[in-house]
Amino acid sequence: MVVISPGHLSIGYRLAKEMNRLAKNFSYSNYSKMENIDRILLKRDISVERKKEILLKTLHASLTKALSVNKGKLNRRTLESLKVRLAIIRKVIDKLRGINYYLETTFFQDLGTAGVKIPAENQRMRHKQTLARDELEALEYMAYRLIEKVVVLDKRLLEGYAGKEKKIVAKEKTEIKDLGLVLAKESEALEHLEAKLPPPRLLPAALMKEPWFTHWVARVLALLSYIEHQYSKETRIFSKLKTNKSAKARIGKKIVQLARERSRLLDIMEDKAASMGKPKLDDEIKKELRSLTTTITL
Repeated sequence: MVVISPGHLSIGYRLAKEMNRLAKNFSYSNYSKMENIDRILLKRDISVERKKEILLKTLHASLTKALSVNKGKLNRRTLESLKVRLAIIRKVIDKLRGINYYLETTFFQDLGTAGVKIPAENQRMRHKQTLARDELEALEYMAYRLIEKVVVLDKRLLEGYAGKEKKIVAKEKTEIKDLGLVLAKESEALEHLEAKLPPPRLLPAALMKEPWFTHWVARVLALLSYIEHQYSKETRIFSKLKTNKSAKARIGKKIVQLARERSRLLDIMEDKAASMGKPKLDDEIKKELRSLTTTITL
């Protein structure tokens, strides 16, 4: 018995429909056209929240387009385009992981300043596995459903998933105190997703053959559905946070503005250290330097 939420299941079904539409309209001329991803990655005149939203939409569009490749029309040029697409997707994932790191560290500190407390046990849970056993089973179940519904995947492999039964849970509650755990689960899922997307030079040709292609695509899409499901929880929590005026100001602050603020603070701390005759940066200054570096690279 697999426990899965209606929201997660709905995202998976919509994903399958989109994959089928893209596969039906597949053409090499369209597949070879790439978006200039650096324009989005380097954009710094928007809030962190808005940038993450844009990047997740980009990740969704890029992954579905990349994996909708028609194996019947697969040739060397198509494979080269897939490699380029994988490189682009990995850059988007890396930036999303950077944003999540900021949200799980510096942003939590800012919320504390704003009077919003996040339970300490929910912060920075990277050192332990945050995806529970039932969630891993839900991912396997989602892969099973995707194989069943996505036309480019081999239905003969469904036998290996035949024992799966679903149990839909009621609508999930999301509270502000859950933000740390939701972000940690997103981060771990992003790590799993990145691990399943080989660097272009290491893309094995065998991955485009069955049964490996179906197993690969189904699990990548299952992870995408899970990330989007967790993000839907995150957006609901942020909506609640915005009822707090001080927290709303923190959330809406621009990346560049925040970078300037931390840069000024760092200058003050360095001047203080110099006036006290300290030849080296102390731990507090190093901590601020890490926060500044994290922020300005978002």
